[in-house]
Amino acid sequence: MKGFNLWIYLRRVAKYIVYYTIIILILLLIVYYTSDNRNITFWELIRPGSQTNLIILIVAFSAVYPFLGFSKKEVYTNRFSEQDKEAAIRIFSESGFILISDQDGKMVFKSKRIAMRVFRVFEDKITLDYRGDQLTVEGMRRDIQRIASHLGNYFRSVREDE
Repeated sequence: MKGFNLWIYLRRVAKYIVYYTIIILILLLIVYYTSDNRNITFWELIRPGSQTNLIILIVAFSAVYPFLGFSKKEVYTNRFSEQDKEAAIRIFSESGFILISDQDGKMVFKSKRIAMRVFRVFEDKITLDYRGDQLTVEGMRRDIQRIASHLGNYFRSVREDE
């Protein structure tokens, strides 16, 4: 697979396992403490033998989601000027992201809102590689689809104006 980074993948898998385990435990606590019938203790509710399917589901989802939830998208352009860079930063800003670095032809953005960052397990960074004749946008699939579409529309309108 071109561009596959095993360490980033494993880091994401580990983060999602921890994150979803915590979410499930919080939900189980809420259900346990809001239910009227407490014939068993909370520890009996979460003992390993009774939660095997849940553990398998969390691990399986955590292993698959990084493949499905993250991607790259190319936006074709003939050039990338300072004016285009400002427009790209504006497009990202309107989409809820701020620029955190711009080095060696690569801009990195992260979400402005801390709540979004937490719910995305701090895997909210989007990179825009502007070296060459095409832009490469990499990050969470739903964000890069929207942003790449806006960038594509911008470059089409600039070409039509020339």
